[in-house]
Amino acid sequence: MAQDHNYVPGWADTHNRRYKGNSDGEWAAKTELFKELGSAGPEARCTLKNLSEPDGNFIVNRYRSLSRKTSESAALRWAQGQVALHHRQMTSIGKC
Repeated sequence: MAQDHNYVPGWADTHNRRYKGNSDGEWAAKTELFKELGSAGPEARCTLKNLSEPDGNFIVNRYRSLSRKTSESAALRWAQGQVALHHRQMTSIGKC
């Protein structure tokens, strides 16, 4: 049997991409990552607040994967780049 090394049991519902977890639907890993990314400034906090759930889930899942495969700092730089990219998109449409 082949094993998917990116699969983390219980991490996300693959059908609707919603996080399972405590009552408010957030995982501690997502909350911690968003808190760290949001500490970059008001632009990052606005972006994270307005980020769609699938986009947020993608950033968290990819961050976790990269931190396992490379390093924590490389994964964090990638996530910060994604937040900056989404901020430019949201600024262009007037959300942030």
